[in-house]
Amino acid sequence: MKILVIHNSYYYQGGEDEVVAAEKKMLESQGHQVVCYLRSNKTIEEFGFLKKINFFFKDVFWSKDVYQEIKSLIQREKPDIAHIHNTFFVITPSVYDACYDEKLPIVQTLHNYRFLCPNALFYRREKICSHCVSSGIQQAILQKCWKNSYLKSFLLTKIIHSLQKKQILTNKVSCFIAPSAFCKQKFVENGFPAEKIFIKPNFLNKNFDRPLETRKDYALYVGALRDYKGVMTLVKAWAGISNPLALKIIGDGPLKKDLMILSRGLPIEFLGQKPQEETMRLMQGASFLIVPSECYETFSRVIIEAYACGVPVIASNIGAIKEIVEDGKTGVLFKSGDVEDLAIKIRCLLGNPQVARQMGQNAYKIFDEQYTAEKNYQVLMNIYRKAMELKQKDFRQ
Repeated sequence: MKILVIHNSYYYQGGEDEVVAAEKKMLESQGHQVVCYLRSNKTIEEFGFLKKINFFFKDVFWSKDVYQEIKSLIQREKPDIAHIHNTFFVITPSVYDACYDEKLPIVQTLHNYRFLCPNALFYRREKICSHCVSSGIQQAILQKCWKNSYLKSFLLTKIIHSLQKKQILTNKVSCFIAPSAFCKQKFVENGFPAEKIFIKPNFLNKNFDRPLETRKDYALYVGALRDYKGVMTLVKAWAGISNPLALKIIGDGPLKKDLMILSRGLPIEFLGQKPQEETMRLMQGASFLIVPSECYETFSRVIIEAYACGVPVIASNIGAIKEIVEDGKTGVLFKSGDVEDLAIKIRCLLGNPQVARQMGQNAYKIFDEQYTAEKNYQVLMNIYRKAMELKQKDFRQ
């Protein structure tokens, strides 16, 4: 099979890019051809002033150049299916028209909630927010939900409103991939056809040995240093624990300075961004991983990274996370945003190393059963086949 993979990276690389790269590697390892159409929002910086104006007020909604590039690519490469990951902002929604006009089945991965919520998180002002789905997407403009800007929020909202009004996604996409049941339910609740959405979790290309038998005395956090990730809650909880073990924090973000001030005198080490290989080495030695997210994650890839290392997870009971972490079996859940409850759960694992060790063993077993590339490949191919069947059905009607 030949697959056309279409993906627009944001300015900063993130989890979506890792998923795209992992799926490409997985497909190629199984003998499939993968043709990539990749763009990055970093290219916007290279535009001159007039080109930026033209882009943001015209091309960002529909690009004739992108439409022609995609059509030419399809005609030249003749792929069997298109798998779209992200189109914001350089690729633009014109990619759906190009694939559809070339009668190519389209699969769209729902990496986040941007088609429903312009800031993609259902999170605003340090709490869960669903105003865009309850009171209209224009709420994002009034609240400056994107980059704290009326103008940027207006432009993004206009793109999403156009997709919704023209029903481009529901009419032209053959199948959607949701990383979790929670994610699927959110989209179904807001008008997406349930029969077109298939659950395929993220996975990990495991390239290291079995979990270590011995652990070092540190806990680990891996993620962005932003309010919706709950890392401020984590540092506050650490301050409330007597004689805590060391906490290593991998990641960067706008809260770093405030977090460093708050953590003075505590055994907390800020390691900054780390390559994937180094992150996994640190994960292998950790006593446990903490995932204190306060927004609706569609999935949490870092959790299955911990599972692959046989590391138990302390996580907030919100969104898709509570699907992945089995409370009392592969880790423990705490009330999202609750400093004291998080501190209690940390003390629980610290005081019961044998229980933590058993949870880690359970986690590794779950990884082996559910989150390997081999298991994921079969799920993905079934979705591709379903998309091709549905497209053929559309042709016959």
